[in-house]
Amino acid sequence: MKTALIKSRETHGSFDCIIAWIHGSDKKVWESLFQAVSNTKNVILYHIKGSSSYLNNDSTKSYIPSNIIYREVKLGFIIEDNNTSRWLTNSEIAQGTIDAIKQEIPEKRVGVFEPWNLRP
Repeated sequence: MKTALIKSRETHGSFDCIIAWIHGSDKKVWESLFQAVSNTKNVILYHIKGSSSYLNNDSTKSYIPSNIIYREVKLGFIIEDNNTSRWLTNSEIAQGTIDAIKQEIPEKRVGVFEPWNLRP
């Protein structure tokens, strides 16, 4: 990942905005990302997170470098009319992410998170 990010930066220039769906808290992935943007100021990072992020208070925000503006897009689920639920579609995830970028807010929730027992 590190090599691909650095090569992309060299080919296309520095990053202004990054949309990253990083599962878990793998330090190597985060370190590679941070190294790729280390010489860039005010990079906006949209961290896409799955529904379990609703319950987990991870410490991602605590190790974000000062040159990164950190924002979260938390993905929930949809409750249908017949009281069943389903995961978000790719289109719903994409639209939620686009909305987060347009709204410029620290946290965007897409779908619902409660009642948790209806989670698919």
